Amino acid sequence: MTSYEATIDYLFNALPVFQHQGGSAYKPGLERVDELLSLCGNPHKKLKTIHIAGTNGKGSSSHMLASILQSAGYRVGLFTSPHLIDFRERIRIDGEMIPEQYVIDFVEDIRPRIPEGLQPSFFELTTAMAFSYFARVGTDIAVIEVGMGGRLDSTNVISPLLSVITNVSVDHAAFLGGTLEAIATEKAGIIKPQTPVILGRSVEHEVYDVVAKTAHAHKAPLTIADQSSEVTDVRPAGDGSQDLDTLHFGIIRQPLGGAYQVENTTTVLCACLRLAELGLSITPTHVREGIHSVARTGLKGRLQVVRDTAPRIILDTGHNPGAWIYLSRQLKEWASQAPLLCVLGMAGDKDVSEVLTLLPKTNTHYICCKAKGERSMPAEKLLKIMQDKGFEHCECIPSIARAYDTAVERCVSEGIPTLFIGGSNFVIGELLSERTFEGLVP
Repeated sequence: MTSYEATIDYLFNALPVFQHQGGSAYKPGLERVDELLSLCGNPHKKLKTIHIAGTNGKGSSSHMLASILQSAGYRVGLFTSPHLIDFRERIRIDGEMIPEQYVIDFVEDIRPRIPEGLQPSFFELTTAMAFSYFARVGTDIAVIEVGMGGRLDSTNVISPLLSVITNVSVDHAAFLGGTLEAIATEKAGIIKPQTPVILGRSVEHEVYDVVAKTAHAHKAPLTIADQSSEVTDVRPAGDGSQDLDTLHFGIIRQPLGGAYQVENTTTVLCACLRLAELGLSITPTHVREGIHSVARTGLKGRLQVVRDTAPRIILDTGHNPGAWIYLSRQLKEWASQAPLLCVLGMAGDKDVSEVLTLLPKTNTHYICCKAKGERSMPAEKLLKIMQDKGFEHCECIPSIARAYDTAVERCVSEGIPTLFIGGSNFVIGELLSERTFEGLVP
């Protein structure tokens, strides 16, 4: 009998994995996933789905929508990527990860039936697994997060009730194009005929023009979230969370901090209004409860406070300039109030220079580290780039665990109130797997 460890080894080592290998593992196009799904009996055709794309915010938005639908009494599938610690984080029903045995059984069943020349990627096989699991176990609705782009993403075989594009900024330019217009075109590829679509942020005219034109061509009703005035006021709640006054849902306690989560929440609220119009039973109470309880869906690494007592420890997986525009505002606010210590590690294929232009230099000390894996930037290289950019208070401790331990000790000994760890999914995933934090949902 095949073990779970052997199955995971096959998924990660016998198949091209973008999370580990980068561009060499990227296989755009729907032909392979179509054939895989045909081998599985086309489970995606049995599902009611919501499809969510976007450069940033699609993960948070997917988790929020799943939690709201769960509060409304629906059995909710959730497919997201990447995972931080356990592969099974990617595929959940009502917050519970897919069982190890199902992963084993699925791979054992389909592996010998894959035609020799098909050579699916890791993400294509994982997508087929998610759809098969949701159809087999039975979900009322499934929230499906796009892996990369949209038009040629493996998830773009579904016929959703609703499509959501959170925002568009430059990321994965080698695969999606180096301009906002090109990337928006890829993400707008999830828009389906006569299927409502939500656009979260429309301030970039290139993005709005592409999405609006595509929606019009498909006769898809378009809602622009940042023009909706759904969120009327925002106040800090004192525990890192935020209180949002809204037009239709009352006062929402948003446990996820940061200005970017206000934007994501606005997008999600507009999605809820549209879903209610489509006949789903979603009340303001469901929305408030769902957002407040979003952690039950397994969401991690979004300005996540993993320790409240001094030093306060906060994690974030933001890894591209679009995400860091928002993160840097938060870091600068903390640094304006007291000394700040940051542990940073970056992926080697990201535009580090642009990110660094956003970071605070005053009252902030940086420790550069490196996550395991070939896609991670060497800590020494990151340190050199930071020094060349004029960062005076930075050092290099390559091991994430040792960098974290050193940072905590320094915060305690020097009275530094806040420790931030971030820069990539790899950094947060490795830290969460090597250090224990109380009260985290698996």
